[in-house]
Amino acid sequence: MPAMSRAKRLLAIDYGRRRIGLATCDALGIAVQAYGFIARESDEQAATVIAAVAKKEDSAGIVAGLPLHASGEAGDNVRYVRRFLRELRQRCPLPVYEVDERHSSSEAEQVLIKEGKWPAKPGEVDAKAAAIILRRYLNGQ
Repeated sequence: MPAMSRAKRLLAIDYGRRRIGLATCDALGIAVQAYGFIARESDEQAATVIAAVAKKEDSAGIVAGLPLHASGEAGDNVRYVRRFLRELRQRCPLPVYEVDERHSSSEAEQVLIKEGKWPAKPGEVDAKAAAIILRRYLNGQ
């Protein structure tokens, strides 16, 4: 994982074929919060929206979760995410960092249950999973 100054805001994404969860952090990388989600119509549309959010939030980089298998191996879903990331890199000049997202959605569901927000509204699990992905990335720095 490339070293990065912690004094920069980041935008995290939890890619899904229907929805993409978003999360941000403060400039010190301490406070992480779910930002919301976007409905994915196409990779081109989603990449354009994410690039606009990154600009609006003054992000220094984007953290993307990779859905590895439990064994750590990359499967078909990782190919879909990386294909999307190629599109995102064409539309957004920021560095994109990849992080293992294994079990982030189930962790997000557990957090929402503990917060009394279950059943979750559409997109809440995606946004919370993006926040978990971002926290993992920051903890690895």
